[in-house]
Amino acid sequence: MRRAAAATDWSLDRSSEVPAYAQIEQRLSRMIGSGELPVGGRVPSERELAEMAGVSRLTARAALDSLARRGMLARGLGRRGTVVSSRKVTLPLTQLAGFTDMLGRDGVHAAARILHLDRLPAAEEVARELELGTGEEALRLRRLRLADGEPITLEDSWLPAARFPGLLERDVRGSLYQLMRDHYGIAPAHAVQRLEPVLAEHEQAALLQVAPGSPLMLVHRLARCAAGIPVEFALDRHRGDRARFVVEVSTGPPAVQTSPADAGSTARWAS
Repeated sequence: MRRAAAATDWSLDRSSEVPAYAQIEQRLSRMIGSGELPVGGRVPSERELAEMAGVSRLTARAALDSLARRGMLARGLGRRGTVVSSRKVTLPLTQLAGFTDMLGRDGVHAAARILHLDRLPAAEEVARELELGTGEEALRLRRLRLADGEPITLEDSWLPAARFPGLLERDVRGSLYQLMRDHYGIAPAHAVQRLEPVLAEHEQAALLQVAPGSPLMLVHRLARCAAGIPVEFALDRHRGDRARFVVEVSTGPPAVQTSPADAGSTARWAS
């Protein structure tokens, strides 16, 4: 890493309108993106960066802090100092797609480890969300989702059992939405999801390989098919250090109107 940094031309364009810290940030970002600075690799310290680029330590610190806020660097790791972080996965909130499809667009290999798969009477909250009657059964699927082999998400999905007969016997390690579409002709067409920051409990932390109390993003999702019938109720917990949520907005009218009950930290997906 030191050899790569030393071989880099750190001269800055003093006539540019781009601030010096931003030029350093851009250069480091390109080195990370190209793999010249690998995941876990040590990044030059503030002092080293300042000397190589001919700037103050305050300017060098601003560049490193900005990259850390973007999730590209992890700072203050004992004797190792600042290192390149694992790449965050991008989860767009304006598209209704499965985990496998979303990661695949970024060239990330998605996999799943089945934690629980069962058919049982729907609990009160599940029955209310899926609009099931008293005593009706639901399928519960809990999966640990991995991105390039690293655990990043705990999925807890409930489906109306009557609409997906035989699902317990099928392979559910891949895209659940594709399975729903291809084998049952019932695919989610639109959904409402609510985001809430939470802390990892002990079991969740162990599965996600983070410390208890680490930040997670809880995503509460209710997906409906084109006919408006609920087909999935899910509670997903994403590692805060590995997931980035993207919302695309415009000045035009929303594609789907939200009711007052949907106000707050709610993202509505439309097909």
